[in-house]
Amino acid sequence: MSARLRVLSGTGNRFALVDACSGPTPADLPTLARALCAPVAGGPRLDGLLLVSARRAGAGVFMQLVNADGSLAETCGNGLRCTAKFAWEGGLVQGTEFVVEDGAGRHEARVALAGGRVVSAVVSMPRPRILARAETLSLDGRAVVGTRLDVGNPHFVIVVDDVAAAPVRTDGPLVERHPAFERGTNVEFVALRGGRLEMRVWERGVGETAACGSGACAAAAALADLGLATLPVEIALPGGLLVVAQRDDGAFDLSGGVEDLGEVLVPRLPGAAQSR
Repeated sequence: MSARLRVLSGTGNRFALVDACSGPTPADLPTLARALCAPVAGGPRLDGLLLVSARRAGAGVFMQLVNADGSLAETCGNGLRCTAKFAWEGGLVQGTEFVVEDGAGRHEARVALAGGRVVSAVVSMPRPRILARAETLSLDGRAVVGTRLDVGNPHFVIVVDDVAAAPVRTDGPLVERHPAFERGTNVEFVALRGGRLEMRVWERGVGETAACGSGACAAAAALADLGLATLPVEIALPGGLLVVAQRDDGAFDLSGGVEDLGEVLVPRLPGAAQSR
């Protein structure tokens, strides 16, 4: 594996990317992810490690996200969009429309170009399944009410009056690890502002992040179900703007900007051999 990894951002979600299409795969991805995503004083933290591997039957490329804590994620909307940028710019796919596969299934991807580079990407996401409406959780004796959804991964959406004042860093980890969620959950704090949603998110296995693509889909579905939003809808996050639209088949389209943030050094991991 190269001594450096490319770093990509999908609306503020920052990932280091391992190209397993043309190089070796690290033997211990969880350890590498934890090392790469360790907090850096004075600098932005990486949210996860994307492993992009060779084509599978019917798919352009396959993506696996390893969270900052070393756990594996079923899917990741912004990770898929970053993978789409990498796949097109690396010549791994033909044309600007192709398929990216991950643990949640096949995702149709479309990239937009400027100056020969991918500047934005749209990916299809599974139709959100609402598992519980107005579900009440007890957090240290307090009642917190939200919508439980599955978007290929688990989410709990909480409507708030003001996202800036939302208790993301206190309630987020409590909800993530609440006994009601066997596998943990991502947690979205969402407010409606003039037809646009504002959101902050506590991601399972990561913490608060600047954006969350699957979380944006979950928030859009939850607020549409509550009659508070109409699709397509813009979602403003600390990292930028995402747009969620519904397709004819009920699946969602997630769109937003993608950018290259340069490279990061691969840390040396004691006793970690490399293998294909």
